[in-house]
Amino acid sequence: MVASGPVRRFAGVLAWAAGVGVLVTPLGPLRAQESLASPPSPPAATSGEAAQPPEPAARSVAAALDVAAGATCFEEGPLGTEVETWLGRDRLGADVQVHVIGDAHDAHAVVFRIVRQGKTRERRFDYLPANCEDATAVVALAIALAIDANAVPGLVAPREGGDEGGGEAVPPERVLAAQIATGYEVLPGGSLGLSAGVEYGLAGWFSLRADLLAQVSWSNSIEGVSGVFDAVVGAAAPQICAGGPVSPHFRLELCSGAAIGLVHVQGRGYAVLRSATRSWVVASGGIRLLFDAGILWAVDVGGVFPLHAPAIRAQDAQGTDQFRAPSAAGALLSIGPAFNF
Repeated sequence: MVASGPVRRFAGVLAWAAGVGVLVTPLGPLRAQESLASPPSPPAATSGEAAQPPEPAARSVAAALDVAAGATCFEEGPLGTEVETWLGRDRLGADVQVHVIGDAHDAHAVVFRIVRQGKTRERRFDYLPANCEDATAVVALAIALAIDANAVPGLVAPREGGDEGGGEAVPPERVLAAQIATGYEVLPGGSLGLSAGVEYGLAGWFSLRADLLAQVSWSNSIEGVSGVFDAVVGAAAPQICAGGPVSPHFRLELCSGAAIGLVHVQGRGYAVLRSATRSWVVASGGIRLLFDAGILWAVDVGGVFPLHAPAIRAQDAQGTDQFRAPSAAGALLSIGPAFNF
């Protein structure tokens, strides 16, 4: 895989290079300097055997590159590193030698020569960028293309499993999230709880999600009645989600569904101790954010809308029933680590 640094810089360097005609095919369009004679032909094969030229051994880019900077800012180390990055490898054939010669007076002019199999090819630049880092990248790109025309297609090809915009760092496929959650009016008053769920991606933008959640709300009062009650709910919450990456490290989704379970209420301090367990059904919807911060994290911000939630009943001092009905809507915030599997 090619490093991300050249990819970020690729568009600017490519535009400059195209403007001055840097992009070339391997050794074809460069000016030929036949200063070295072609090597002698190998001896003819004997006994009917076909002659097979020996495979040249590979050597490092650093060993194949030499730089005479002149008035330019070029250095062997940074230039060699850039060539390796553009090529996507650090080895060249033993028959390849690259000479970079800066102009003695003009800091923006340079010639590079590539010698391969006894033949020399040359390229001159007279209008390099003023910035040394950009000039190094441009010349390194030209050298890499002269050695291997597939360097650029290999660089800009989409990564496997990603999109053309640089890949999706937080895919929706098979995400397991374990979260702590706080709610308001999900149960009467404030509440805290836990949730765990699995999200399974069916497409790049569409996924199914199933959570198990528990919320506890304590010391809730009913107006006009002494005593308080605690409530706990446990539920399963199937949802559907649609969204996609907003950057290589962030994914935003809209999710909606329902939560179905039981709510248990226990009174404390009432004249008559009461407890009850009833069914609890709500509609839910909200936003899920998946982001990579060393590990994957999931953040959910959602609304809870009761479809069937029992009113809480207690008696006042006169023995009259008083009720605390569920609110029309509540809010739930959950956050925790997530894992791809």
